[in-house]
Amino acid sequence: MFRGDSTRDTRGSSLDGLMTAPRRIPRRRLLVTSIMAAPLLAIGSLTAAALAQPAGGEDPVPAAAFRFGEQAARDLAKGRMWSGPRSAAALARDATRRDLVALMQRVLGLPAGAAGTAWRDIAPDDPLGKAARRAVERGWLTAPGGTVQLDAPLTGHDANRAWTLGLGMGRAVARLGRFADGSGRRFALPDGFATAIVAREAGLRRNYPASDDVLERHDSQPLRMADLALMAARGRYIRRNGPSASVRALQAFRIPAVDPALVPTVQRALSQVGSPYVWGGEWTDPASPLDRQAAGGFDCSGLIWFVWHTGDRAAETSLIIPQGRTTYTMNVDRRGARIAWQRAQAGDLVFFGGAGRKTPLNRASHMGMSLGNKWMIHSSGGRGGVTISYLPTYWRAGLMNARSFRAAPGTPATPDQPVTTTPAPVAPVPAPPPGTPQAPAPPAPSPGAPQAPAPA
Repeated sequence: MFRGDSTRDTRGSSLDGLMTAPRRIPRRRLLVTSIMAAPLLAIGSLTAAALAQPAGGEDPVPAAAFRFGEQAARDLAKGRMWSGPRSAAALARDATRRDLVALMQRVLGLPAGAAGTAWRDIAPDDPLGKAARRAVERGWLTAPGGTVQLDAPLTGHDANRAWTLGLGMGRAVARLGRFADGSGRRFALPDGFATAIVAREAGLRRNYPASDDVLERHDSQPLRMADLALMAARGRYIRRNGPSASVRALQAFRIPAVDPALVPTVQRALSQVGSPYVWGGEWTDPASPLDRQAAGGFDCSGLIWFVWHTGDRAAETSLIIPQGRTTYTMNVDRRGARIAWQRAQAGDLVFFGGAGRKTPLNRASHMGMSLGNKWMIHSSGGRGGVTISYLPTYWRAGLMNARSFRAAPGTPATPDQPVTTTPAPVAPVPAPPPGTPQAPAPPAPSPGAPQAPAPA
């Protein structure tokens, strides 16, 4: 039984070489040629393997896993914004801060050319000198220790910051940077919290399909060149068309006071912003206590399981822990009082299905945890990981119901109440295999366009 709650996205691969019919070659010449060619073939094989070998100790994967970057590179090349290699193998390497500045210079219109004089750690004849200086001066690129470090690895944090601020989404970033509830309570936020959310809501981050989950990385880790190319291609689209409604909604982000009993639970959820979406994931590293997973990260129900099953449970005795690990088990759990999604408060669970309110409880395909005021935190495949979304702009037609688990131990939960919401009717979707709740796959976006909100 699969634990994940998102649609599996699998892609085939193709061979890039051409096969030609061999001609007869004298055996002596063939032997000599083979001996001479062997070292070259070995070097070529090692080079290809190195290009396809992910950093960070991951298992080797076919270069085809980065084929999505080829299309992004081609789109950028058509707009004369890319002059580098376009093969999937070449795009498998880790990106550098120099790669980021080069793409920002072309996509965002930063000045080109050398600065002419040394600046920080940038040589006067560095061709990206002017662009790097402008990016740092505008706050798009940080200068740790006073140095720009153009040839250092580029992290997801760096890329999120550069593109969200460079594309004019600073108001949303600033609003999330002042995160507090209605009582003024502040929470401990992870590094890059605000830009991680805005980047995901803008469609700048991509989820690897379940077959390639071993490639998923946290925002604090290096970003691959294929992912950077995709961010640049989508950034170009956003620059032309403006940010999405989900990003604009973040500019007015506000949540009510969180029930003190639920503050630790909410805090644990917020601490995972920046983690990737991993099919069947419920832990911060592959060594999950339930079952080993491909990489550290969460699927939608895995994040909920994590925040409810870690921490000091003895100090949180006023809460009923949702039953089970999957979206299915948590939504049919009668210990939780069923409520309308509009009334969900911090800590309540929100469920989605392909037919909205008409979806049977055991067919829920996605879930998140409410923060109140129609905001939720969730791990979404369509968003590329853990983020905060505004329910009316995420998947309104798919909203089913919410459940509250705020009750004293031993106190019977309120019986299921009818949902009073009336989402727009949608056509029923085929039922997934028993025991495998899955979300309907959204249309695949073009590489230059932001990802459409996906159900999970």
